[in-house]
Amino acid sequence: MSLTNGFMLPKISIVTPSFNQGKFIEETIRSVLDQNYPNLEYIIIDGGSTDETVDVIRRYEDRIDYWVSEKDRGQVHAINKGIERTTGDIFGFLNSDNLYLPGTFDTVAKYFQDHPKAEWVCGDTMMFGEGHKTEVIETVVPKSAAHCLSWAYTAPQPGHFWKRELIAGGFDEAWPYDFDHDLYVRLLLAGHRCEHIPQTFAGYRLHEASKTVAENYRQIAEFERSAEVYEDRLYGADRRWCRATRFLRRSFAASESGDKKEGARWLMRAIATYPEGLMARPFWGCARRLLNGARNTTG
Repeated sequence: MSLTNGFMLPKISIVTPSFNQGKFIEETIRSVLDQNYPNLEYIIIDGGSTDETVDVIRRYEDRIDYWVSEKDRGQVHAINKGIERTTGDIFGFLNSDNLYLPGTFDTVAKYFQDHPKAEWVCGDTMMFGEGHKTEVIETVVPKSAAHCLSWAYTAPQPGHFWKRELIAGGFDEAWPYDFDHDLYVRLLLAGHRCEHIPQTFAGYRLHEASKTVAENYRQIAEFERSAEVYEDRLYGADRRWCRATRFLRRSFAASESGDKKEGARWLMRAIATYPEGLMARPFWGCARRLLNGARNTTG
């Protein structure tokens, strides 16, 4: 930690994984450096970009603690390479098409100082991008592994910060699309807690090449696999909740594809698995889709 105005400031380590995002990376870099946080460690791991990315990085290399441009195994590997080089008290990672909003680091550092037991925090995130509506997503932090696996949380990745020791082991490369979600589940299963800070920390850029837009179906498929993998580590009502929401998603998918009979079958299985869910909005949402589809078919 460094001493500023008589107060010890925690060191914040930020890693940016990068590959051929030269169009956006300068704004990303500036959003980190322009925080003007006095105890910052900034690391960029580029996967051997062939566009203008490296030229942009070089313009700021006197303010970057470490950077490299070399072939790697992808985004998760790049982040893990960066984690291995970090020495800070607090860790966050920012993809090379996203950005931090002013004052984020000061708020995060103060929260960790004022709440010594805090290990993991998440602020709100602004979604934006050409052709997309700009809106602030108010975070609903993942409260338990079941809450996480049931897709009941809303916490975009750029808003997360951790005590560095919590993520020292890195992210799991077996989950190239939902590696952040996988970490949340593992941390929650281990008893760690995410705390919400009601401030907009980051901007999440939506564009045609981003994973969220271009490969959303892969993220969804990986999420489904994650729910199946971790379900057996849940117990009682939590396990039934997780299983029922998987059945609900299958009901929704079948309904959307026009197979109302299959949709109804999965909906009934969901209700039988977790009858408490009859009071929850997702069950009635699936039912409405099925009923509307039936009316459209017979009307």
